[in-house]
Amino acid sequence: MSKFKIVNLFDRIFITVSIFLVIYAWINFFLRNLWTTFLLSLIFTFASVFLLFYILNLRSEKKKTSKAYQNDVEEKFLAFMLMSLNEKLNLMKNIIEKSCECKKVKDSLTYSKNNKTHQLIIATDIEKLNQFQLINLISNSKKNIDILTILCCEIDTNLNTKIFKDLEIEFVTKKQLYDEFFLAFNTYPDSSILNTKKEGLNPSKILKNFIIPSKAKSYFLCGLILIFSSIILPYHFYYLIFGSILLILSVLCKLQPLFKH
Repeated sequence: MSKFKIVNLFDRIFITVSIFLVIYAWINFFLRNLWTTFLLSLIFTFASVFLLFYILNLRSEKKKTSKAYQNDVEEKFLAFMLMSLNEKLNLMKNIIEKSCECKKVKDSLTYSKNNKTHQLIIATDIEKLNQFQLINLISNSKKNIDILTILCCEIDTNLNTKIFKDLEIEFVTKKQLYDEFFLAFNTYPDSSILNTKKEGLNPSKILKNFIIPSKAKSYFLCGLILIFSSIILPYHFYYLIFGSILLILSVLCKLQPLFKH
């Protein structure tokens, strides 16, 4: 799930409403008391949502130390390195623009954040950034900036940034790039070029095609119609079952990005 606060909020509201409708429809089917059904639905919904996100948060923490996570970091970073400089800048610009205004100036990006002027330079062509290369990057950077962010593969342990007065320097290596940009904003470089092996039909991949995020609204609207039909026509068990299935699918669509890595 995205780390944009507004996007994350809407996703959580969408999931909560979908779960509430499913629970409400089923309780109403058996109790037929409006206020009792509504109260019980609220209690079960908040309990379910709390438990769901608690489990997902635990999974997210474990994922960061998993082998699959490490492999994905390497894969996405390699895909990023294979891009042209212009493609890299455009990708980073799209990511940064989701939280603040960003401009491309020659071979770098500039943006303002927390009342400070930032400049981002991409140096992934350098295997290990040393002091001499750092000085060159600084000399070519834009003047009158507060923070210089350098995307790089690796930095020399003896690198000294204290010699640059009135300039804060941030280094973003592969793991930070993945966590703080790609994963945080759910935007990744195209790694299809790395997948040269042809794969046969995979049931799990077929299933994932049914729960892609873009289908969430369609499932939700169809499920909503069927759920309300089951309330208006209480003896039509069909509407209740399939409406619940569609709403659950809409929730899975919103949660699917969490299971991609």
